[in-house]
Amino acid sequence: MRQHWFFDFDGTLCDTEADIKSAWRAALRNIGRDCPHFDRVYRTGPTLDQVVYMLFDDATPELVDAVKAQFRTCYDASGFPSTRPYPWVPAWLAGLKRQCCHIYVATNKRWNPTRLLMAKFGWDVLFDGFYSFDSFLDPVVAAAHPGAPQRFLSKAELLSEIMRLRGIDPADAVMVGDTKGDVVSGSVAGMYTVGCTWGYGTREELEGANEIYDAERFA
Repeated sequence: MRQHWFFDFDGTLCDTEADIKSAWRAALRNIGRDCPHFDRVYRTGPTLDQVVYMLFDDATPELVDAVKAQFRTCYDASGFPSTRPYPWVPAWLAGLKRQCCHIYVATNKRWNPTRLLMAKFGWDVLFDGFYSFDSFLDPVVAAAHPGAPQRFLSKAELLSEIMRLRGIDPADAVMVGDTKGDVVSGSVAGMYTVGCTWGYGTREELEGANEIYDAERFA
C-alpha cells in the first residue's frame, strides 16, 4: 500500500464544470465577444490560454489576457454554487486516512480558487497539503516552503517539487487524475498512476495509467 496519494482536483475529486463554464460565458459577455460554438468546442481541463485558442481562430495574446482576467474575476467571485465532490470521494478519502495514508491535491487549477474550494469543503484540514501550478508565487505558500521555485510549474514539476519538499520517495507515491496529462505527469515524476474514467478525459486517453478506476468500483 503506497502511503502518499496525490489527487487532481477538477474531474477527479469534484465536478466543477458547470461553474467553470458559467464563468467562461460571463467573461466572454463582459468583453463583448460572441462564441456560438462554445458548447461544441469547449473542454474542461486545458489551461486558460489553451481554451481561448480553442474557442477563437483569431485569438491574439491581447485577447487571451483580456479573457483570462475576466474569467478569473468571474470564477473566483462566484462562490462555486454548482461544484460538488463526486459522491464516492468523501468515503474514499476517509478510507485512505484510516489506513494512515497521506493525501494531497496537485492541480493545474489556480491557487486562489483551489484555496477557496478546499476551505468550502473542509478539505484544507483533511488533506496533508494542496498545491497548484502557481502555488509558490503566493507569498504565504512560498514562505512555508523555502527553496521552492518562484515560477509557474508544469504538473510533473509540481509533483516532483512537492515530493522533494516533503521528502517523499516517488516509489511510495500515487498520482490520481482524470486526464492524459495527469497520467503522463505522474509517470514523468516516477509515481504509480491511476486514471479515473468519471472526469473530463476519456478511457482511451487514460490507457497509459497503471490502473483504471471506474465509478462502479465505489458503488
